[in-house]
Amino acid sequence: MSLFDSLTPRPADALLGLMAAFRADPREEKIDLGVGVYRDDAGQTTIMKAVREAERRLAETSQTKVYESPRGNQDFTATIDRFIFADDETASRQGFATPGGSGALSLGMNFIKRITPDATVWISDPSWPNHPHIARTASLNVASYAYAQPADPGVDLDKLMDSLSAAKTGDAIIIQGPCHNPTGIDLDTAQWKALGAFCTEKGLMPFIDMAYHGFAQSLDEDVLGVRAFLGEVPDALFSYSCSKNFGLYRDRAGCLLLKAGSEIGAQNAGTHLADIARALWSMPPAHGPAIVSTILGDEALTTMWKTELVEMQDRMGTLRRALAESIHPNSNSYDPSVLTSQNGMFSQLPLAKPVIEELREKEGLYIPGSGRINIAGLSMAQTSRVAELLSPHL
Repeated sequence: MSLFDSLTPRPADALLGLMAAFRADPREEKIDLGVGVYRDDAGQTTIMKAVREAERRLAETSQTKVYESPRGNQDFTATIDRFIFADDETASRQGFATPGGSGALSLGMNFIKRITPDATVWISDPSWPNHPHIARTASLNVASYAYAQPADPGVDLDKLMDSLSAAKTGDAIIIQGPCHNPTGIDLDTAQWKALGAFCTEKGLMPFIDMAYHGFAQSLDEDVLGVRAFLGEVPDALFSYSCSKNFGLYRDRAGCLLLKAGSEIGAQNAGTHLADIARALWSMPPAHGPAIVSTILGDEALTTMWKTELVEMQDRMGTLRRALAESIHPNSNSYDPSVLTSQNGMFSQLPLAKPVIEELREKEGLYIPGSGRINIAGLSMAQTSRVAELLSPHL
């Protein structure tokens, strides 16, 4: 007998289960459009050249593996802060290195629970499935707001704000930065600004999640809307992930930034965030943040990284266009050209779950039950076959 015998087993994570099924599939022609990693045309997720060089330098110069503080590498958090706020010194801010973007979200969610115990976290419908999971694990209430559906050309902001009519002062709202997961449909700058004013009027705590910076248009253009939003709100939380744009998936390099309407507010909040971080993971990872700060602290490495990032962004755009041109829908209800107006790694297709299961079982095409596809998981040689398989069901 064990004290754990009475536990009800939890279902496996759907995406992790899909990954395991793909690995076990012996078919050579199988295609994985599920897991959210960037792959080159050979199907490899290689280490970026700038990352490789930064690691070489760190290996030669590092003198210790001693703990960093609960706030982590402050050179790293300062570089991320400059990405988002540029040279704006008008706002009071705090920065914490975290175990990836999920760590930043977890730290922020637990902070929200501490300051507003009965808060509801409003999450876009659809969204990344881990958003509500992290919120519930922090014992927060979860509700959804309208966002965009697969065939929509953009976000209906009036509908979005109407769906938040029941939100109360102190509630939080998760707003994804550019390259929305799973739709690839983003707010434009005017919508970002209007949503910021709405959040201030409603007394909502904004929590911006940026996981694909540089994958939409460019590093500079991708933050224009976010900056417009932050200019409208006194307080905000901001999670940042380096998993995708630096390729540091397993090194878990993330950052939580906090913006406060006053310096004393920022200082007070920082003590609570440090206290929560101490309980969650005590000390954050050091290696990934050190890589990022090394790259962004060296002009030559920064140029190398930016060049690689542009190549990745360009390739995803090329794949989008190729897939859109190759899809010939079976009806007039889906226009594949919407794929070219969407951003980043993901798009969501209007596929029924039985169809998704059939494509996996009969054709070896692996797509999550939500219909989200990872554009960056394709090779150019695969686009025609994928389009041929998808077209009858769209």
